[in-house]
Amino acid sequence: MTSIKHYKWFWPWQDQKEEAWLESMSQGGLHLQSVHLPCAYTFDQGEPRHYTYRLDYILVNKEKKPEYLQIFQDAGWEHLGEMSNWQYWRKLVQEGEFAEIFTDRESKLKKYQRILGVMGFFLAFLVFFGINLFNNWSRFEDLAALIAAIYAAAMICYAVLIPLYVVVVVQLLRRIEQLKKKAL
Repeated sequence: MTSIKHYKWFWPWQDQKEEAWLESMSQGGLHLQSVHLPCAYTFDQGEPRHYTYRLDYILVNKEKKPEYLQIFQDAGWEHLGEMSNWQYWRKLVQEGEFAEIFTDRESKLKKYQRILGVMGFFLAFLVFFGINLFNNWSRFEDLAALIAAIYAAAMICYAVLIPLYVVVVVQLLRRIEQLKKKAL
C-alpha cells in the first residue's frame, strides 16, 4: 500500500471544511491514516470508499482518555490520531446514511467553547506579555545591539500573532453564534 503525505492548513473554525476535504480524499481513494504537526496528513492509497470524518477538540488526561476513546469506538468510530488536541475520527457509511459524533447542538457548542477557551487564554497571554515587553523597552537601551534585535523581532512576531489570535477568537465566537441560531 502506498502512503502519501499532504500538508494543508485549516483554521480552528473550519473543522467542517477539513472533514469535507478528508471525505473527498477518501472518495478519491486516499484514506487518512495519521495526522501530525505541522498540518501533515498521511494517507494510504486504495479503493475509493465513503468514509465520514469527524473532528472533536478536547483536552483529555491520560486516565480518562481510554474511556473517551471507548465511547466513540463503541459507536463504530475509528480513532485515527490527534493533532493539537484535535481528535480525528472515521466511520465507513452506507449510501444515504448520516454519521455524526455530536447528536445535539449543545455538545457541538461545547466543542467550540473549549477551542475558544484555549485560544482566548493564549490571546490574553500574548497581550499581557507583549504589553510588559513594550513597557520595559527602556530597560534595554544600554544593552548590546543583539538584545535590541531580539526585542525588535519579538515585537514583529507580536504584531502578527496578536491580530491572528484576535481573528481566530472572533471567528470562533461567530461560529458559536451561528450554532446557537440554528438547529443541527
